[in-house]
Amino acid sequence: MVGAGNGQPRKYAIANQKGGVGKTATVLGLASAAAAKELDVLVVDMDPQGNATTGLGVDVAEDPEMLTTYNLMSTTATGTAVDAIVATPWEHVDLIPANEYLANIESDGANDLIFRLDIAFEGVDLSNYQLVLFDCPPSLGKLLFAVLCAADGLVAVTEATKDGVNGVTRLEETFQNVRRRPNPDLQFHRIVISKRKNNGEQNFREDELRAAYGPLVASTVIPELAARQDAHSMAMPIHQFKGGKSLTLQVAYSDLLDEIQEATK
Repeated sequence: MVGAGNGQPRKYAIANQKGGVGKTATVLGLASAAAAKELDVLVVDMDPQGNATTGLGVDVAEDPEMLTTYNLMSTTATGTAVDAIVATPWEHVDLIPANEYLANIESDGANDLIFRLDIAFEGVDLSNYQLVLFDCPPSLGKLLFAVLCAADGLVAVTEATKDGVNGVTRLEETFQNVRRRPNPDLQFHRIVISKRKNNGEQNFREDELRAAYGPLVASTVIPELAARQDAHSMAMPIHQFKGGKSLTLQVAYSDLLDEIQEATK
């Protein structure tokens, strides 16, 4: 994989302003696919709901001393991300966790707020990882801007629905705004269609997306299968989950990881 320079991995923001589109599932699916290839992954949970954190089997409430992304966003301090990294039960996957306190950041009026996450990663040696995945909140607020300032690439996740297509359009506008000023090196790598159902409406919306964005839309499509939620509920990598057509999801997330990596070469 092409890194961000000096042996550092690329940092991907996995985002959509609309909730419920399979964004966190995509983060965990990609982490599972990478771990199955024995690649080391860092997941950074930037969603106050903390679904990536619980999905990786980490309970912030069990350790009052555990640092979270709220701590990274609360102060302007260089290199503090390294202190917030914790191991997870998933082999090859580490985490910077989140909890509900992160939601308070949206009301912080500090001028430097959107740069704090980038500063927290400044000077941190991430060369032990081959992949860094930011699970973004389902909004176009300050937390998403902060991630896009710190990330190297954006991967949009959407359902093949009217609202999903509109969400991609709004996210693209946000991406262009970030590229104009704070992070001109940010790249838009892929649009991923998730939770895909085989019906006329979703067939039409997928065609609409592909007509509008061409090869930016990933050829790999993630189907809507119960195994995804079942694995999440058990905090288990989808590549270790059995039953419920989990093999279909395993192949899809592995193919998607290959496609995203190929896009950055």
